[in-house]
Amino acid sequence: MNEIMKKIEAIFLQTLKVETLDANAELKDLGLDSLDLVEVMMELEQEFSIEFSNDEMMSFKTVGNVYESIEKKLEN
Repeated sequence: MNEIMKKIEAIFLQTLKVETLDANAELKDLGLDSLDLVEVMMELEQEFSIEFSNDEMMSFKTVGNVYESIEKKLEN
């Protein structure tokens, strides 16, 4: 697991209060309410010095989708 995924996982785990996270896990199945999700996204934006549009946030279905988006933003 690379550093980006480790940081993403740590932020999700902190909010979810669980011990493991599957990159294929559907966000809706993680027990996050909309406020939790916004909180996680804000922490990720701060951690990686990026910004997500509302459309991007609404399009994320899995943890892997979030990872892919962050990776693309960091490449640019």
